[in-house]
Parts: sequence; structure tokens; C-alpha cells
Amino acid sequence: MQALLSHPFQQIEFLQSGTVKQQALAKDLEDWKILKSLYGFKPTLAGTIPLNIDTDSSDVDILVKFNIPAHLQKICYAKFRNLPNYSFSEKTIALRVTLICRFETKNFCYEIFGQSVEPTEQYAWIHMMVENRFLRIADPTFREEIRNLKKLGIKTEPAFCKVLDLKGDPYKTLLQWNQKTDEQFRELLLQRGYQTIPN
Repeated sequence: MQALLSHPFQQIEFLQSGTVKQQALAKDLEDWKILKSLYGFKPTLAGTIPLNIDTDSSDVDILVKFNIPAHLQKICYAKFRNLPNYSFSEKTIALRVTLICRFETKNFCYEIFGQSVEPTEQYAWIHMMVENRFLRIADPTFREEIRNLKKLGIKTEPAFCKVLDLKGDPYKTLLQWNQKTDEQFRELLLQRGYQTIPN
């Protein structure tokens, strides 16, 4: 997992030189001091906007790590409770206590997703890393097909598995692909009729 620690997605700078939507997100995060407010919880962006496969209805996912659940709840309440549609809930996901805080600014809907493990070890991050590898290796038509399925309301992981014709639970299947080589990614894309970009 060490190689992930310096991934560009963990630095806000990649948004500032990205798409129009990514640049708008960088400004929104700064204006509302969202990442700064969560500094002690290792806030890490995930989801579709960093990957540039977002749609108009995509929200902003921020993964965080907590040690004591009440601490995260207290910070979220203090910093975000006055923003529209604020909510805070607790669930059990993959046998882990998971805290979810939602709120909106004028331009974006946010979801803070907290567990007691490092953001880069959470499933959402691993899914994003696998999705990013497919997007990086495949020709641009692949990205467009993913985006088109998302516009139809299909969630990201199922959209990837549908386009790639991968069977089984999409969320578990993509986790397994984290162990595979770029060559295996390339082979699958070619089998499915996509051109791949040379190394």
C-alpha cells in the first residue's frame, strides 16, 4: 500500500489543473475550508469527479479515518451543520463501523465517509485505483461508455463491470482486480474490443 501514499489524487493540486468541474471543486473545497476542517482525519478525495467520469448528479466523496467516532461527529457538526441538507448517520459496512456525513454547498453535494482504517485502505479508494487504471490504459471511448451508463443512473462499479463484462458482485470483483498487473488490464480491454494506450 505504500505506493499509494503519494498518489496525485491525495493532493488538491491535481484538481486545480484539471477539468472545469475539477477546478470548480478545488475552489469550493478551499472556499468552505472542507479539507482543512477535516485535517486530523486524513481527508482523501474519492469517487467520480477525480476520475473525470462524473455526471451532473455526482456528489463529492471524501474518505476519512477516525479513531474515536464521536470526534468525527463533533467536528462535522461544528463545521458543516449550518450547510443545506446536513445529515450524520452511522452504518455497518463490511463489518466496519462507518460514519456518513452529508451536506451541500451551492455548487456541490458532499459525502464524508469515515471508517477506522486509512482512507487508502478503504474499499472506495481501492475501487477508484482500479477504475483509474482501466481509464488510463483504455482509449477514450471506454471513458465515454462508462459516463453514458452513469447518465442512465447506473452506479460506478456496476458500470465498469457491465462494460468489461465482469460477472459477480461488482464491488468485490473490482477489489480483486487491484491484485492484477497492467498487462492483465490490457488483455481484458483488448478482449472487450477496446484499443489500449501504449506504456
